[in-house]
Amino acid sequence: MTYLLIPRITTYMAKRKTKNVYFTPEPDWQKYTEFKSEEDRQKAFRECDYFARTEIKDKLKVEHAKTWIKEKSGWSSRDIKIILANPDWAFTPSGGTFYVESKIGYIPERILNHINSRKEEWIKRGKKELAEKVAKAEEKKEKPKISIQDRMKEQISDLCGDMEFFLDEMIDGIKTVKEFDPYKMMISYQPEIKVPHAKLLKEEFARGHEEALEVIEWKDEQIKEAYSNFSLKERKAYLEYYEKINTACDTMIQTKAVKRKARKPKARSKEKIVQKLKFKINEPELGLASVTPTDVVYANECWVYNTKTRKLGVYHARSKDPRALKRDGAGLMVKGTTIQEFCEESSIQKTLRKPKEQLKPFVAGAKTACNKNFEAIKTTDTKMNGRLNEHIIILKTF
Repeated sequence: MTYLLIPRITTYMAKRKTKNVYFTPEPDWQKYTEFKSEEDRQKAFRECDYFARTEIKDKLKVEHAKTWIKEKSGWSSRDIKIILANPDWAFTPSGGTFYVESKIGYIPERILNHINSRKEEWIKRGKKELAEKVAKAEEKKEKPKISIQDRMKEQISDLCGDMEFFLDEMIDGIKTVKEFDPYKMMISYQPEIKVPHAKLLKEEFARGHEEALEVIEWKDEQIKEAYSNFSLKERKAYLEYYEKINTACDTMIQTKAVKRKARKPKARSKEKIVQKLKFKINEPELGLASVTPTDVVYANECWVYNTKTRKLGVYHARSKDPRALKRDGAGLMVKGTTIQEFCEESSIQKTLRKPKEQLKPFVAGAKTACNKNFEAIKTTDTKMNGRLNEHIIILKTF
């Protein structure tokens, strides 16, 4: 037996050229790294300076400036810390110099002297920045943080004061407990009394209520001594005062709970509903293609064809009245890979003996024609289970 050896041909893609994003031509950095004399190095910086100033972003130049100060300046760690506290704009004027240095590896002596002359200016500004930062931190630390609980207590402080003032007038005989209407005081109060406020208000008077109960019992010797000037009627009025506050607070809490609107569930989009639905996009041999799967959601009918089992089926929604489906937002629904809300009795499938011929009326046919042609198929019908898979074409929806 003779074997024919065919040489293997390997195709190599041409390497894409790096795109030049600069308007000004980028200097040949390698050429400048070889300069040794001070005069040549100054000339190199002059030639590179325009490119660095016009093409390199300030942020990148500042990064190179800080890197040089930390790693190559030779300054003390204390001075470096102070200098780096400067705002970024303080390094921008000299930023181009440090960018060029990062490319060619040196700074001419004359320019280096200029940088060293700026050191004192940077230290002075850095100390000021650090001092301001410390002052802000101290101010933030000293400023007390008010909790939500304390803020709400502050909001009802005037209301508590009005109620306590009424108690004083009641004890002095100026007003009677019948005139006391804490609920009316709460609903007319500003800011609006909400459920958390009502709960706090009840807590504020809880200790007084406990003491009023002891006053009614009239067993404790200390209570008897403290309230010796109260008659039985006044002791009962004293307890009634606190019970009115409790009742008003409970009424406010329950009323707000009833009035609070239930949050409406966010409506899911059809795309979200069918995102996990499995189906076959097309079947070229039969000239079939699935409709958009979102059409299944809320549909009255859905016709499907299983390319593996040759079964043609229809899902009927539970409600037969299309007007009811449209009005109530009912109809077929999808959950995961399953069709739901279909009528189990009327949703059936039949096996096709000649799919290519038998499916033609269903591709272009109207709703009535589809049902008529489906009834004409003589094979035994079976019930649908709702599950879709990668073999099923979604033919039609109505």
